[in-house]
Amino acid sequence: MENNRSDRAVKSVVLGRKAWLFAGSDDHAQSTAVLFSIVASARLHRLDPEEYLRCLIRLVPLWPQDRMIELAPLFCERTRARLDPKAFAMELGPIEIPLCANVV
Repeated sequence: MENNRSDRAVKSVVLGRKAWLFAGSDDHAQSTAVLFSIVASARLHRLDPEEYLRCLIRLVPLWPQDRMIELAPLFCERTRARLDPKAFAMELGPIEIPLCANVV
């Protein structure tokens, strides 16, 4: 028997543990925890974490506050399918926000 898979799964945690002790402040540590949670959620829903973060950075400033659930990893693919691909591909600029969809 082997445990290579479990060793690889915890390796990133073990390697980062010392660095995370010195996050700078409680606020920095909390921001790091939020970022790790976003990445873990993206992986859980079989999304590329880097692409998902890029999507969030692009859409969150433009998206209505009361509809942020549409940007959650579970609904992200459906939300992106409703966007104009040309406008979304641009790094900056306006994006037409589609009408509210029933996500639940």
